[in-house]
Parts: sequence; C-alpha cells; structure tokens
Amino acid sequence: MPHAHTARACLPSKRRTEGRCCALWRDDPPRRPDPATYSQSEVEASGGEPTWNSPDLWTNHWSPWRLYDEIQVRVRNLSPDTSAVNAIVQLEVAPFGIGFDWEPLGGHVIGLAPGEERDLFYPLPEALRTGPPRISTRVRIQHASDTRTINNVGEQTIAGVFTSEAGRDLTFVFPVRNPAAETQELSLGALSNDVGAAVQLPGGAFGPHEQRNAVLTLQIPDSLHGDGDLRREITVVARNALNVRIGGATFIVRIDD
Repeated sequence: MPHAHTARACLPSKRRTEGRCCALWRDDPPRRPDPATYSQSEVEASGGEPTWNSPDLWTNHWSPWRLYDEIQVRVRNLSPDTSAVNAIVQLEVAPFGIGFDWEPLGGHVIGLAPGEERDLFYPLPEALRTGPPRISTRVRIQHASDTRTINNVGEQTIAGVFTSEAGRDLTFVFPVRNPAAETQELSLGALSNDVGAAVQLPGGAFGPHEQRNAVLTLQIPDSLHGDGDLRREITVVARNALNVRIGGATFIVRIDD
C-alpha cells in the first residue's frame, strides 16, 4: 500500500523586523553664556601687553588722589544668544602693591541677557575709605555653564600723579611681596613705554612671604606737554623663575604742564 503523502500547508514566513532606535542629532554644540570682564590673562594669551588700569574697574578720584566710597565694576555677557543666569560677581581687595593676599569685599548674583553690559557697585567699609588712598582690587566671575573662563578675572592696581604737582622726573616706590610659602626668585619688568621707565627690585631670592620695596623711575620728555588729558601709563609685571606671573601695577602720569 503506497505511503500516503501528508499535505502540508505553506505557512507564510515570518518577516524579521530589525530593531529601530530614535536618536536626536545636534548640528550645533549647546549654547552657553560668556560672562566677562577685562582680563590681564586673556590679553597676555592673545599676545598683547596688559594694563593693571582695568577699563572695567573704577577705584580712585584724581585730585586729590583718594578712593571712591564705592567701587564700580563693569561686567558683560559676550554671548550673542544665551543668557547668563545666576552669575556670581565677587570683588576682592588687597593692599596696594604686587603679591599680596586677596580678601573678599562683596558679591552680586546677577543675570545678564545676551550681549548685555552692566555696572555693579561695591561700597567700601569705613576702614578702607579712611585708610591709605591706594589699594588693589580684583573682580572674579563664576558661572556653571561659562563657555570661556579666561576672561573671568580682572585686576586693578594703580597710582596716579599730575606733572604740575609731582614734576617730570618721577620716582614711584611700591611694595612687592612673595606670595609663596617657599623661597623663590622674583623679577620685575616694565612693559613698553616712551618715557624711559626703569624698575629695580633689590636683593636676591625672596624668603617665604617676604616683602620689599621696588623703585620705578621715569622721565617725561620735553616734547610732551598737555592740559591733563595727555597721559602716559607705565605697567610693571612681576614673575617668578618659572615665568609665572605674580601680579602687576600701572602708574599713570597726567601731563598738565
């Protein structure tokens, strides 16, 4: 008896579907704010010569030379499209000179719209207002999403004279301190100028936290005369043996004779 062939129905084959996933692709990186102020570090990094007469800090009356009752600080958001929300702007002070420790004076928490520029004010306590008429100031900006931090810190250390009062052969004496807890060599240099400025720092290596007086001399040429609006700024910078910048100071001469 012949074997019976069992008919089998042809079942449709199962189509295997490949797994799919959804991914979001960003053509551009996340947008972030750029809160900023004048920064000596940024100027140096771009190959320029910085000034310690920050255009974003106002500290002193001119005649007579004395501190304002409050320090004015200008900050800005360089981002064209992203706000800087809850940026912290801290002001610090130190004795006039180079290499001294900074002490906090006050802070503001602010928001800056894209491209916005704003002035902030920090009242000076009575001890500073009635003390020496020259101090050092430093502004520090903090923001969690800051796109560039090199422009977050700026300093001002200045002294100013009129030639009608101080003469045209000038000498400035100012303190320089080793901020480190170990002995190190420090050197001073005057940045480019047209008044023959020379700076001297006596002695050899500085001991831990040692302080000495440096001397800056300069001569205003006979060809320069003005009514007080003509001025020359001489900036000196201190560095250690590793070429790390310790700080700087700018001396302003207003030529009014």
